[in-house]
Amino acid sequence: MVKKKLLLSLLSVVVTLAFTNKLVIAQARPEADPRFEKLAKEFYPRAKQEGALVVYTVWDVDHIRLLSDAFSKRFPGIKTSYWQATRSEVTTRTLTEYQGNQASVDVILTEAPLVLHNAGATEAYPTVQANSLFVHDPTAPVVSLQIQALTYNTKKLKREEAPKDWEDVTNPKYKGIVALDDPMRAGPLSSMLAAFKDDWKDDSRWANFIKGLKSLNVTIHKSTSAMIRLGVAGEYSIVMPALFHDVVREKEIGSPIDFARGAAPVVSPQQAAIYAKAPHPTAAKLFAEWLISPAGQAAIDAVGRASARKGFKSKTSIENGWGPNTKPIVVANKAYIEDARKWLDTAVKPVWEN
Repeated sequence: MVKKKLLLSLLSVVVTLAFTNKLVIAQARPEADPRFEKLAKEFYPRAKQEGALVVYTVWDVDHIRLLSDAFSKRFPGIKTSYWQATRSEVTTRTLTEYQGNQASVDVILTEAPLVLHNAGATEAYPTVQANSLFVHDPTAPVVSLQIQALTYNTKKLKREEAPKDWEDVTNPKYKGIVALDDPMRAGPLSSMLAAFKDDWKDDSRWANFIKGLKSLNVTIHKSTSAMIRLGVAGEYSIVMPALFHDVVREKEIGSPIDFARGAAPVVSPQQAAIYAKAPHPTAAKLFAEWLISPAGQAAIDAVGRASARKGFKSKTSIENGWGPNTKPIVVANKAYIEDARKWLDTAVKPVWEN
């Protein structure tokens, strides 16, 4: 038991050192955004006087710890702390504390915090770096993107044999060879369907797409990480969908995986929302702006999350994968974001089950 604990401790140290090394390299990048630097000169003295920053987040503990450390290194005198949980737990706790008039947290780092904003628990904050972002939401700064890609096994399919775009996956020739995410689990495929409904503005086309997926007659899955492993192993020829950072990682280690460039990236914004009763409001805004700045994006990239910033050089960026003029399809369907289960039961279930 002692040896096992020692091994786990050493493994944790190795992982942390690896992340830290990547972060140091990333922070050495010289570029800066003058808009952020000007704002930082104004905000930092007040934020330092506030002296602290509290973050609630759905991001991995290692990720938020390293980001907090990098922020504190850039802005000494601001003590950072965090609480990590699931999205529903973060939402519930934030709403409960807001309704109880508690000045408990400063920043909620999560995916699509629209529910919090609609309840009045977060205040609108449009970043000064808005025109540098792929996706701008004036209610909460977008600091990272979860990017979905249409992926295939290169040993099973040649590039010319792979689907040309998302809708091409429903071609009968792919019947039985697609690892398909469960469209009813409020996962990546669910969010993709919500994005397509808004983007296509064609209900017949959208319904036919869902029917086409159903007609593939394949087992549905509840984990994108498990799906890409099955794709790498060759148990499926196509993964619908995969997370782009997983695809990049697998390609780097030589796995027989690639993605269809003709399928536009579908993105879910990850946002830093400012709590309406934040005890350290200036530190909160400084942190959100820093996350968007080139240095902050370098720190986010170093922990393996995709950049939200145009022109940012990263293996997992939209521009690196699809090209500089690519327009992503954004998951922004309000009904889905506010209550994914209700939206799926109302919009998707009738089509999927019939």
